[in-house]
Amino acid sequence: MLGIPRDAAVAATPYISLRKGFIATFAGNLAFAASQWAALSLIARLGSAEMLGEYALALAIATPVALFSHLNLRAVLATDVARRHPFGDYIAVRLGTVALGILAVAGIALAGRYAWPVAVVIVATGVVLSADNFSDIYYGAMQRRDRMDQIARSMAARGALSVAALGLVLWLTHSLLAAVAAQAAVRIAVLLAYDRPVGSAGESMATSGARTQAGILAVALPLGIVLMLLSLAGSLPRYAIEHRFGMAALGAFAAPASLMAVGSTMVNALGQAATPRLARYFSQGDGRRFRRLALQLAGVSCLLGAAGIAVALAMGRFALALLYGRTYAAYGSLLVWLMAAASVGYVAGALGYIITAARAFTAQAPLFAAVAATAGIASWLLVPRLGLEGAAVALGASSLVQAGGSLLILGHAWRAAK
Repeated sequence: MLGIPRDAAVAATPYISLRKGFIATFAGNLAFAASQWAALSLIARLGSAEMLGEYALALAIATPVALFSHLNLRAVLATDVARRHPFGDYIAVRLGTVALGILAVAGIALAGRYAWPVAVVIVATGVVLSADNFSDIYYGAMQRRDRMDQIARSMAARGALSVAALGLVLWLTHSLLAAVAAQAAVRIAVLLAYDRPVGSAGESMATSGARTQAGILAVALPLGIVLMLLSLAGSLPRYAIEHRFGMAALGAFAAPASLMAVGSTMVNALGQAATPRLARYFSQGDGRRFRRLALQLAGVSCLLGAAGIAVALAMGRFALALLYGRTYAAYGSLLVWLMAAASVGYVAGALGYIITAARAFTAQAPLFAAVAATAGIASWLLVPRLGLEGAAVALGASSLVQAGGSLLILGHAWRAAK
């Protein structure tokens, strides 16, 4: 099914074109995003709003920790076009950070004094995301070779098989914990069966020692902080909803909020496909091609945001009823607010890929601290007053800060490179 290469010849395969890379990346991201929507839909239909809220809370708690341990190491690897470090060093760093991440998620679940079934679901969700982190470092090796088609195969398999396992186990057991555990087992199986052999083919698995790995960690640490803060900015409105209105309200918010991923799926596909080329143009000082590709990426993101708002206005209630059940059609107006926030987020996300390709890593940490602070303050002020719509406004405000700060960082990075 996955088409695993039988030898290291994959490493010598010629680069595929940017167009083909985008198509493959978009297909893989779309398949994976569809599986995430399907997981939410299955939980809403086979479970309850409270169960959906528990799942959304587990994601909101585990995701910032998992993204901190992620370190965006894939971007560091993919933009290491000079191959300064062997692939084995990146694997060693990933192994250490994933282990610490799982321990941190478990600690938060225990410290939060949640009911034990909720706490165990949080830990199981952390295991799912940790398996994704391991797959992602192998994706970095594939991406550096511009083999986005290989990444797409893995993402499609991970998404389809894991949501099938989650749905089947949930239907048989009516247990969210058992369903998430099945999801984790499938993600680990795809990692071992496909991602590891394909990603490591032709790569040096040698390690240079703790000092080199500490150097990689030092380079990637600002990106880990950035990812954690960015995820925290998205999670803080959810924390506010759960604290103020309870699990059922959080489940009601999570359903329409999941549709924000429709546009971000395409933005991520574009950004991931363009990152190696943007990095090469920047390192070569080719300003004309760098600016042209960056503007194309930002322009498509703007169009996606406008399209999302239009679709939400025209058929938001229908889409929510179709995906999650008639009860959720009542949140059609909330979907419009969320898509307005998403339109700003798509542009901010595109700018994030651009500044990462310019290897402007360190400057992103203070920016995303401001982004998370904006989300937290806005959530604290607006959710009690405006309800779920207040959470949508908080997301939009934080994305606006992110977009403006990214433009400032990009301008500084370009001037410094001249």
